[in-house]
Amino acid sequence: MNGLSFTDTITGEILLLPGVEKADHGEEDFELRVGGKAFAHIHGSDRIDVRLPQDFKETLILQGLVSRSPEMHDREGWAIMKLGPRPDMKTILRVLQTAYKHISSSL
Repeated sequence: MNGLSFTDTITGEILLLPGVEKADHGEEDFELRVGGKAFAHIHGSDRIDVRLPQDFKETLILQGLVSRSPEMHDREGWAIMKLGPRPDMKTILRVLQTAYKHISSSL
């Protein structure tokens, strides 16, 4: 193990995408943005709130990979991805990359 936390590893990968910025929101919470627009909120090692295209979000809800955000955020495409004790790096990166593409395509 290289000493990096799971969220550090994921964040490092996503920060390699063009234009991605990290904005801290407290000790363990931060936001990932592209063009000033948030596409993910990392809440420590517990969960990631992610903004997705509606059809992809609905598919992930049916698969049990994400759950709905409260109504106001749900309408904007936000979903909650619980990380659990053994998070799947490949799936989480795929979801975050989709969120990035979704938001960056609207810039």
